[in-house]
Amino acid sequence: MTPVVLRLLVAIGVLAVTAPGLAAQVRTVSVSVAARAIARGDTLQAADIATVDTTIVWRWTTIAPDTTRALPGWVAHRHIAAGEVLRAPAVSAAPVVTSGTKVTAIWQDGPVRLVFTGIATNSAAIGAPVGVRIDPTRRLDGIAAGPNTVRLR
Repeated sequence: MTPVVLRLLVAIGVLAVTAPGLAAQVRTVSVSVAARAIARGDTLQAADIATVDTTIVWRWTTIAPDTTRALPGWVAHRHIAAGEVLRAPAVSAAPVVTSGTKVTAIWQDGPVRLVFTGIATNSAAIGAPVGVRIDPTRRLDGIAAGPNTVRLR
């Protein structure tokens, strides 16, 4: 059995571990960056987002770096400096369902469709899980499908 020698590289707050035999993955990607300083709670506008091509390198092939692009309408959850990459958790899609608001919950199986009204138990963006309280003792789980609309599981 051959021992594996690991080298630890620390530079400017970035931690990287390299090992002989682990090939580096290199990819050129486009990332969204802030075109100006953005305050916490601001909704991103098209003029706030710039796209920059960059080369990224990572050492393991299991999980590729997140290159999701921010879109107009997303919300900033903290102060973002000009030129900073726009990625979660600093920004995320705006919620279409807000906690405590009245929502329409829909369950459908073929031609059978049930529609309930209830109160959302949490805020959610499209595709995110949301709970719906239909009376004081019953709660249903679903997925946010649109403004104040939940598709039940």
